[in-house]
Amino acid sequence: MVILKMNDEYLIKIDEPRIQETCDAYFKWKDLKGKKYVKSLVSRGINMPDAISEPMGCYCLNLLWNKSSGGDAKTLDGKKIEFKATSNYNYDLSSFGPRCEFDNLVFLRFDLNSNMLYVYDTGVNSEELKKIPVSKTSTVGDYQKAGKRPHIRIIEAIIDKKGLQPTVTFNIRKGQIVKE
Repeated sequence: MVILKMNDEYLIKIDEPRIQETCDAYFKWKDLKGKKYVKSLVSRGINMPDAISEPMGCYCLNLLWNKSSGGDAKTLDGKKIEFKATSNYNYDLSSFGPRCEFDNLVFLRFDLNSNMLYVYDTGVNSEELKKIPVSKTSTVGDYQKAGKRPHIRIIEAIIDKKGLQPTVTFNIRKGQIVKE
């Protein structure tokens, strides 16, 4: 594991040992999520931990994982990346803080049945996100100005609307990027 310090931020390069460890953690999370005991306590199970989704996204797009404040990841030239993820392949609901700022939104879409991750580089920055409708009368930006956390469905509002295809497909069982 390589840890870099850049502008008071600790950035981690996700290497082969780290991605294998992350894939192992995914299967442990998936096993725990499916346990009867957990399901009896919470109806929707346990959310995908950032400590699993973010390193996978970084590995797939050759990004540096940010373990400090100010974005989930950074590009090699310092651009701020925001990750949002869903472990329900057909549905998502993501929230954004009132002061959420980033250069690019990356959506991580997990298919738990096939143990595949579909990575979407949306090309949307925080300014473009502010224009997305949250309701018939308000946008993400309107909610943020009011100090609220807007919720949107990224699959519907960005991926389907723009006709995006996955930028990268990752086979979690093999711990490898799928070559097209």
